[in-house]
Amino acid sequence: MSPLLPRQSSLITRVRQALAWTFGGGCALALLFATGNHIAHGETFQIQEVNIVGNTMASPVQLKHLANVRRGTHLFGANLDRAVQGVEQHPWVQDASARRRFPGAVEIHVREHSPRMLLAIDDLWLVDDNGTIFTRADSGSMDFPVLTGIEPTLFNEHPNIARAILDDATRLHKAVEADEQLADSDLSELHFDADVGFSLILRSGTQVVLGFADPAPALDRLSRMRERGLNLDTPQRIDLDVGSVAIASPL
Repeated sequence: MSPLLPRQSSLITRVRQALAWTFGGGCALALLFATGNHIAHGETFQIQEVNIVGNTMASPVQLKHLANVRRGTHLFGANLDRAVQGVEQHPWVQDASARRRFPGAVEIHVREHSPRMLLAIDDLWLVDDNGTIFTRADSGSMDFPVLTGIEPTLFNEHPNIARAILDDATRLHKAVEADEQLADSDLSELHFDADVGFSLILRSGTQVVLGFADPAPALDRLSRMRERGLNLDTPQRIDLDVGSVAIASPL
């Protein structure tokens, strides 16, 4: 047999390499297809559980119902955006997020409203730290100061004014909460009057009139009065909206 010319040898080598690459590529494609088919149809990646994280007041059963993520759904086929939108329909949920947890679970994180006060308008409603009315109060959520004096019609006829009153009431309550001497537990009611402004009604029956101004200076004057012997446990009316002075009158 005659020896192969260099050109022929090089050609045979390239053919062998091409065949090897083709075979190797075919095996890789087959493996990739098998893996993809397993991921797409295998039971391993079917949703077996939906976990709710971060809820305290909202029932996990209710939240799972609102999420509507069905067991047996493929993990990549679950519509997480729709699940989040459903969960956020719950009155206690301020916002939510969701993620896939391999191999077969969906985890939904919720952030609930933090109640700050009650609002009395025909019924009692819960108001959160942002001044947002989020749900009707029940017997288990009554241990908060009550905001009174706002006409119910104001929310429909002048919503911007109602919103401003809620914002001011929230800031006032935070100021009371931060006061070192006037404990938040002493506060029973925040009353709004369109002519007078805001007043604090303490559990002792004492009324502290703050008006429309920034409450910080007025509460500071009240603290100095208490340091000098003013006893808020004795029912009285204290006017702090008369400039730099304070007037205390027995009730």
